[in-house]
Amino acid sequence: MARTPEQVGIWLRGRRTKLGLSQSQIAELAGVSTRSIREIEHGRARSAHSPTVLRLIGVLGPDAEGGPVDGPSLRLDILGPLTLHVAGRRTQPGATKQSSLLALLALHPGTPVSLEEIVDILWEDHPPASSLNMIHTYVTRLRRLLAPAARPGEPSGGVLLRTRAGYLLDPGGDGHGSDAARFTTLASLPEDANEAYAQAESALRLWRGAVLQDMPSRLREHPSAVTLTRLRLTVLQAYADSALARGTSDHALHELRRTADLEPLHEGVHARLMLALAASGEQAAALSLYTALRDRLDDQLGVRPGPELTDAHLRVLRRDLPRPATARTTVSPASAPSTPPVVPALLPYDAAFFTGRADHLARLDALLPAAGEGPAGGSGVCALTGAGGAGKTALAVHWAHRVRDRFPDGQLFVDLRGHSPEGPVRPVEALARFLLALGVAAEALPGTPETAADLYRTLAAKRRLLVVLDNAVDAEQVRPLLPGGPGCLVLVTSRDRLAGLAARDGARRIGVDVLSPQESRLLLHRTLGAERVDADPRAAADLAHACGHLPLALRIAAANLDHSPWRTLEEHAAELRDGDRLSALSVTGDATTAVRGAFDLSYHALDAPARRMFRLLALVPGPETGLDAAAVVAGLAPAEAAALLERLTAAHMLREHRAGRYRRHDLVALYAAERLRLEETAADRRAASEALYSWLLTATGHCARLLYPGQPPLPPTGTGTDGDGDGEGPGDTVPPLRIPDAAAAIRWLDDELPNLAAAVQQAAAERHPASWRLADALRGHSWTRKTAVDWAALGRAALDAARAADEPVAQAAMHNLLGAAELHQSLPYAAIPHFEQTLALSETGGWPEGTAVALTNLASVNWLVGRLTHAAEYLERATEIDRRNGMPDGHPVVLLTLGITLRDLGRLTESLDRLLGAERAPRDLGSLHNGILTHANLGRTLYLLGDPARATHHLATALTMVRESGEQGSEAYVLRFQSSLHRDNGDLTTALDMATTATRLFDQDGEEYYRADARIALGSVLLALGRPGEADVAYREALKLAEERGADELRARALLGLAAATGLPDREQISRALDIARGTDHLLVEAEALTALAGAELRHGEAATAVARAREALAVHRSTGHRKAQADTLDILGRAVDATGEEDPAPYRTEAVEIFRSLGIPHGDRDPR
Repeated sequence: MARTPEQVGIWLRGRRTKLGLSQSQIAELAGVSTRSIREIEHGRARSAHSPTVLRLIGVLGPDAEGGPVDGPSLRLDILGPLTLHVAGRRTQPGATKQSSLLALLALHPGTPVSLEEIVDILWEDHPPASSLNMIHTYVTRLRRLLAPAARPGEPSGGVLLRTRAGYLLDPGGDGHGSDAARFTTLASLPEDANEAYAQAESALRLWRGAVLQDMPSRLREHPSAVTLTRLRLTVLQAYADSALARGTSDHALHELRRTADLEPLHEGVHARLMLALAASGEQAAALSLYTALRDRLDDQLGVRPGPELTDAHLRVLRRDLPRPATARTTVSPASAPSTPPVVPALLPYDAAFFTGRADHLARLDALLPAAGEGPAGGSGVCALTGAGGAGKTALAVHWAHRVRDRFPDGQLFVDLRGHSPEGPVRPVEALARFLLALGVAAEALPGTPETAADLYRTLAAKRRLLVVLDNAVDAEQVRPLLPGGPGCLVLVTSRDRLAGLAARDGARRIGVDVLSPQESRLLLHRTLGAERVDADPRAAADLAHACGHLPLALRIAAANLDHSPWRTLEEHAAELRDGDRLSALSVTGDATTAVRGAFDLSYHALDAPARRMFRLLALVPGPETGLDAAAVVAGLAPAEAAALLERLTAAHMLREHRAGRYRRHDLVALYAAERLRLEETAADRRAASEALYSWLLTATGHCARLLYPGQPPLPPTGTGTDGDGDGEGPGDTVPPLRIPDAAAAIRWLDDELPNLAAAVQQAAAERHPASWRLADALRGHSWTRKTAVDWAALGRAALDAARAADEPVAQAAMHNLLGAAELHQSLPYAAIPHFEQTLALSETGGWPEGTAVALTNLASVNWLVGRLTHAAEYLERATEIDRRNGMPDGHPVVLLTLGITLRDLGRLTESLDRLLGAERAPRDLGSLHNGILTHANLGRTLYLLGDPARATHHLATALTMVRESGEQGSEAYVLRFQSSLHRDNGDLTTALDMATTATRLFDQDGEEYYRADARIALGSVLLALGRPGEADVAYREALKLAEERGADELRARALLGLAAATGLPDREQISRALDIARGTDHLLVEAEALTALAGAELRHGEAATAVARAREALAVHRSTGHRKAQADTLDILGRAVDATGEEDPAPYRTEAVEIFRSLGIPHGDRDPR
């Protein structure tokens, strides 16, 4: 029986004294307060079986008398193999059926188990006729076995009882005669973080394996066993979370690893194991674990990883992990170090004088999540639907401002332009904006819509965000923008009913109709003043009725009246009624005409210069207008234009979206276009458009020269809209360009890109040369903003215009843009026809610069798909054209690409010559990006040629340039080469760090070729570290990516890595790699495969074959000049001839050692590949 609280106190004092520990030391060990220890020692323990006492037993162990509890005379443990202790001695429970009966009863301590369940568990569907008699026999034997634990004076000893409901096992010990009971008590974790951590640790120590792991499956899979297992998972995850927060993740690694093996599809356990591995310095293992589980989920369940796992993956990639705690340091989860997340605040200005909508606001308030819960109703999506001008946006923005404090992680807003003349915003464009707002660097934006949506959902998964999606066209536009996190709430506005969003996505819909008469009157009260409205309430009602109670129309009407204080409400209402405008305002569902009368009055209340500005702004394409563009289209100085824009804003004809950027309601924009057609002559419209196009071309061309100085512009066409390129613009009144440097150029292009894209589309519809000239000027920017706009759509529109104009050079440029758009989507074969058209049309049109560009791009695509000989031929032709065009040494981009291609062809000396030429080229022909690549590839080629000192210099120069420019993609490119150099020199720690970082950065970029290449580099370092299992994972991932990409060179290299990762090299895989390499032009890879095959044949005891193979490989390596490969092959050849006994191996070994020494490689080391 249990001891009294006084006896528990005596036990604790005695145990503490014997171990020589103080009360505070005992408290720290057990994770409890010193006060709790003091209370227990003074005889004030709540129970001998309280969680605190049980934790003390786990920490201090029992003494000679057993512990603070008179060790239950019966102890039956099931958290692992079934074990039975009777009167302190371990006892065998008997034969299988008898043991199974005892295990079943142990799963229900203190609860009767029916005969039907016992029969079902013991014999399943085929019980013998004597099953009940056999059960009685087993019970009799068990009672004899348990007799030493019997409690005198109780029926049947009080241990194994027969009740009306069945058989009942009472192990005694106040319910703690089994490890399952003790675990259940400990699993109820306290709120104090430190105590919860210690108690969870004590609970997990009780587990020796799976529940009843030595019993038949029907017991192992019994619901009670499953419940215990699930409870253990809950405790383990809480323990792991606490360990991670405390910086002691290594404490949880063993339990997490063991559980991950038992639960191969449990995302929560694997997510925590990933974080624990990464926090313990095993980032590669953590990433490999993610890949393996992702593939299992796909193969076995057909699902993708959930938010918890993807969030852990992102944290590992970002190294967003707590630091390991120092000795004897306690860190609470709240104080765990982390990087503060970006908190976006994108809501527009709240509408002044917002009126009414009390019912709508209450219904929106009902959607707010309670503390610690998801949004009420479960969906987290609400749609405000109604006609244009009904005030949906004003309502959404007003409510969002009211509740913004309920979403501490930020508020996102985007105008989706669902009913805009420019066309709706593509979801990927909105995602790019959201990701930038959430802190993702522009150069790290994912390359595809799917990966952009994945990253968005991952970043939002554990945040409380309010997302406002304004003016959606349909449900398909909205769905990719739904974050999915339980703490997020999405508010959509649309003229569409969004029935699909309600049916499929569970969106709550709230209809937004016109204001009530009372609300309309209140709005007029607030905008015009109570005195003016109350002076003639009937006229106010008539005015509201004439405006159709549309908020937008009411506000415009009020602005007109405010501008004309002498006009009465009755007069204004009468003017609205004239000219059949009343019926126009009351047409149901036709928002375009519903407010025309109000717009007319507002428009005519403006002075002539403001009206002209309002009309001409209709010529500016895109979702918003900048001050400079407005000045250009109106032919005014910026100060004059700013004054007019202020007047339009005051009259509610414009809205200043942010400083110097103006937007109009869709209906106002349509009205402006109508006024433009009616009041401006065709000649005046044409002149204003020409001025705008000319200014856009001048500014965009200026940015292109700053950012991409080697990019050849299109030649002039004589149309007058080519952009003079001097930065002065088309006229004296045009504002000067305020773009002094590359950083300013990037900002200007990012701000104007949606408008520039719209300008291309508008000019294309007009068959204007500005369409293809603007599109071509944006060509360089398309490589760094791959998903910001639909580059393929721009290219197609401008191409149609160029064809209509019969301009072959323009068509060539647009095919070049379309080829680049295909490469953005990792579709090299689709890009080839476009670049071929660029080549043919450039030659037809006499544009040699375009011919060189086409040849260079064709070479790049052919290099990507393994056609190296074709690539080199294209590049040699491009070089000849550049030389004829005044570049005697060639263009640096062409020389760089040719140097890379020649290296892969095995022509290392020629490669070095071209790369040095690229380095010497004038700086005004190359960009910073190409300079980095040039130094990186010089380093790689020089190292292959056996010049490690110069190689190190160039790689270090490249990395310095990277760090100064912040180009993430270039950094990964350089680190990939540097990791191989450090690997060969024996600095494996640095090599692993560089290879891991390169892999992470390339994964963010999304380009399969480089993602695969980085994994091959990582695998080679892991092999050198003696971690073949992790290397195998990296090589398999690389092989999968290479196969998806169609990159045969990478397939061959990945197969070589996989072969090396096996204990005995796999000749079949090496032979496959050799066949693939011979099918391409990659001579270096072919020679590498020959060397690997020679080594494998030697390992398999085929020395003579290995000698022949090594001689063949050595001949190729000598022809290429690859020094390290020669040394590796000479080493194998020396060992092979030694094994045959037919030749002296010394010359081969001596030459190998000399090469290794010249490269700074210890001659005992071996290339792990």
